[in-house]
Order: sequence, then structure tokens, then C-alpha cells
Amino acid sequence: MNPLNKEQKALIERYGAMLKSMGSTSAIGKVIGYLIVTEPPYHSFEEIQADLHLSKGSVSNTLKIMEMQGLIEYFTVAGDRKRYFRLALKNREFLLMRQISETDKFISIMQDALLLRTPGNEEFETELMKYIDLYKLLQMKILEVIKEIK
Repeated sequence: MNPLNKEQKALIERYGAMLKSMGSTSAIGKVIGYLIVTEPPYHSFEEIQADLHLSKGSVSNTLKIMEMQGLIEYFTVAGDRKRYFRLALKNREFLLMRQISETDKFISIMQDALLLRTPGNEEFETELMKYIDLYKLLQMKILEVIKEIK
């Protein structure tokens, strides 16, 4: 593989910053960016570590988390003991369904909280219901998207 150029490095850093701002880790964002901007679109653990200048522990934890989340997958090549990691782009339906499941949990907790509240602040309760309704709408839209991509 060729060394990363200035533009690739900058984009990888942007991915890292974006994911960190979304509550994830910058390492996850950097790995995603790296697997998108490099050719071939798969790399070994050692390549990821060396090119992104991350520690072994950071790469190991990041790849485990990404694999558990369905973001990456790995494959092996006969005669080569290395694992090669790539984005699991075909998992888009799985990832969207997982988002619906997580949103279901969030809606349920919000509804439980609303029921536990001592009534009396109608303005707050109305806004909370609007918030719950927004997440229900998002779920419906995600289901529509899943139907469209099938």
C-alpha cells in the first residue's frame, strides 16, 4: 500500500472528529475513514495500526467494538495468517433494524418516565410527548427506507 497522502490524512481526521462529536471514539471514525479512502478497501490489523499511528490496544478494542456493532467484517486469505478488515457495507439493513430496536428501547423508557412523573407541568409533558412522537416518526421513516433498499 502507498503511504497516505495529505488529503487522505485530513479526511481520516475529519471522520475521527465527526464520530467523536457523535459520542463514539475518534479511533472508530479514523478506521472508517481509512477503510473508505484507501485502496484496497481492506487492511490487516498491522496496516491499520501503522498507518493510523494507533496503539495495538486501541486498534484491538476499536476493531472488536466495530465488529460487534456490525460496522466491519474480516476475512482471511489461504496461506496467510492475517485477518483483513473491511467495512460491512452489505449490513445496512441490519444496522437500520438495530437502530429501530434501540429507538424502541428509548421510546419505552421515555414513556415510562412520563407515567412516573407527578402530573402538573403540562407544558413539559406536552414537549416530552412531542419528543416521543418524533422518535416514533423516525422509526416509521427508517422502516420505509428499509423497504426501499430491498
